[in-house]
Amino acid sequence: MEPKIVTTTSVFPKGYSAQKAIEILSAIGFDALDMAFDYWVYSKESPFLSDNYLKWAEELRELSEKQGIPYTHSHCPGGADSGDIIGRTIKAASILGARYMVLHPMYREEDQSEITDPERFIKLNAEYTRPWIEEAVKHDIIILSENLDTGASIDPRNIAELVREIDSENFGWCFDVGHANCFGYKPDILTKCEIVPLSLHIHDNYGDYDDHYIPGKGNVDWNEFTQVLKKTGYCGDCVLEAHSQAKEAQENERPAILSALLDAGKEIRKNMSV
Repeated sequence: MEPKIVTTTSVFPKGYSAQKAIEILSAIGFDALDMAFDYWVYSKESPFLSDNYLKWAEELRELSEKQGIPYTHSHCPGGADSGDIIGRTIKAASILGARYMVLHPMYREEDQSEITDPERFIKLNAEYTRPWIEEAVKHDIIILSENLDTGASIDPRNIAELVREIDSENFGWCFDVGHANCFGYKPDILTKCEIVPLSLHIHDNYGDYDDHYIPGKGNVDWNEFTQVLKKTGYCGDCVLEAHSQAKEAQENERPAILSALLDAGKEIRKNMSV
């Protein structure tokens, strides 16, 4: 089956109508959606934080399926140490139909110092994540950790090792291309991770800041990236997390930016299969 071209819903500002986002992204031509739940904790008035959040999720699923653009991925607010919001996100993601849920690893100690030791990083994240695996199994959700931009989390190999440590069919990892590029990890780092990621966060930058640009607007070598993906046997979706340009645009400018994002996704998908 051809990989879906998925976009994060964070291409819209926080609080932007989820219903309107579905309609716009469907009309532009994306295959599926990655629900940015982390954009729905902006205030106590958020429908995601209300008592009726599951009804809200059900209504969004009905609309997205009617529009032919289902939710397949989601992003949990906070990290592995964020407590009850993780359970709320698992339940909402399940209602949406978004089977893959990215959960950032925890990267700071209780005193807010960075966790730089890989063994400590893996140990703590395994301890904080394992209690949520049973909930993930219950709701048919696969939790994905991802490489971030601080401490031991920057090395994708540490994220892959966390997957090995937890050892569950309901836990895997997401390779964030832009984050890796910020720390000099070229796409071939995937060949050293041994465990193949189950998802991707695709966006670009110039290696000095986490810009989340459309692929082709930075210095990531996308040809190398797609060639490495084929070597690893990756068979998941093409998940675009290039939100900054669209999110910051004026309403009338956004459709053209999103169309350019879709075109970039199509090019990457084509090269993944060539």
